[in-house]
Amino acid sequence: MNKKWWSVAGIAVMAAGLLAGCGGNNENNGTTAASSSEPSSSASSSENEKAVKLTLLNGTVEAVDWLNEQIQAFHAQHGNITIEQEFQKSASDVLKVKIASGDTPDIVALAQVPQEFYDQNLFYDFSGDTAIWDRLTNPAIKQSVADTNRTDKQFYLPMTVTYTGLYYNKDIIAELGIQQPKTWAAFTAALQTVKEKKSDATPLYLGGKDSWTLGQLAQYLPLGSIQQKLGIEEAHKAFIANDASKLGLDQSGGGVETFAKAIMDMKKSGLINKNGASASYDNQLDAIANGKAAFVVQGMWALGDILKKNPDAKLGFWPIPGLLADDKPYMIGSPDGAISVSEQSPNKEAALQFVAFLMSADVQKSYSLLRNSPSVYKDASADWSALSQDIEASTQTAFVASRWPWTPSGYNSDAIGRSVQELLVDAYKTPADFAKMFKDNWDKGYSAPAQ
Repeated sequence: MNKKWWSVAGIAVMAAGLLAGCGGNNENNGTTAASSSEPSSSASSSENEKAVKLTLLNGTVEAVDWLNEQIQAFHAQHGNITIEQEFQKSASDVLKVKIASGDTPDIVALAQVPQEFYDQNLFYDFSGDTAIWDRLTNPAIKQSVADTNRTDKQFYLPMTVTYTGLYYNKDIIAELGIQQPKTWAAFTAALQTVKEKKSDATPLYLGGKDSWTLGQLAQYLPLGSIQQKLGIEEAHKAFIANDASKLGLDQSGGGVETFAKAIMDMKKSGLINKNGASASYDNQLDAIANGKAAFVVQGMWALGDILKKNPDAKLGFWPIPGLLADDKPYMIGSPDGAISVSEQSPNKEAALQFVAFLMSADVQKSYSLLRNSPSVYKDASADWSALSQDIEASTQTAFVASRWPWTPSGYNSDAIGRSVQELLVDAYKTPADFAKMFKDNWDKGYSAPAQ
């Protein structure tokens, strides 16, 4: 099912010139929000154009108004096509019911389609479109959205990407003259400088009470190192197959053991907060917002909550320093904003036409601003937040686009985080002991990949 993109890409050129209104962020507490645009006198259907009505299922409440604006802008140019939007908070679950009842929406926007429907070829394959993929800010993003079971297929298009990296307090870093650390040794030296010269600030603040924050550290350091070493696709295969020879989870001097040693050394040297295992995620955000911490490792999603705590917080964002000797600095990027089209829709061409409009540069730029996240498309660059310049500069360094699943279902981020909690309270005598436990728990939890 490797269909050509000409039906979408050809229209994308025309759609790229259309202006899109900036979306609002007005939450709708109801279960649905619909926009059914009726033909206007200035955009009425010609005698040769068939009237078409499309249905669109949206799973992101923040985008309801934005999508309605795009629907209206599209309809102004294509008067024969009307689109009805339905918002559902649990869109993936609602989609299952709709498909079972024969009421599949033409377009699924900003919600993930369950894998079973991709397996049944119920959604359009975008893999053959060179025009859209050539626009990506990083070619690796295409493979990161590949189908789990058929890696040559892309059944949805991404819109933005959210990164996890190293937040830093600009005032502290400038005062101490710290430069971006690219190796773990340089990072440790920077933390030591903070400890010695800025005694009122924690060098690296952990919010381990919320175990996922510690699980994230393990995922983005030793497991991220594996992705960087093997590449997205080969790492994905190794995670899925639990290929011990490639993962090396309990290998002497490997990523997991090195990670454990780093945590132990930082604790012993006073480079992390003493309550790292019991401080909360909220405590972590408060610390970086108000100058109580020099660094935290966290995702871009935290920015809004950080600024709520201190709108004047001076923040920067760097890639994560390389953990192992051969690692380069990197950020973990997760593509977001999936758009899918029903393969069996009687109005598939019209649906693809609207998707082409959504993918046009101006519309994508407006979505980037709405979501405070960088677009995945080069021609949709925008100053989307206080971190935009840092992110743009950092994407030129080594980049790892995560491709899920990459942990076992029985040893997910929360469970891994609980293991790191144990590490922080001295439950393991040596880094090798931690690595052995990690490997054992990984294997036990491997009954099915995490979703």
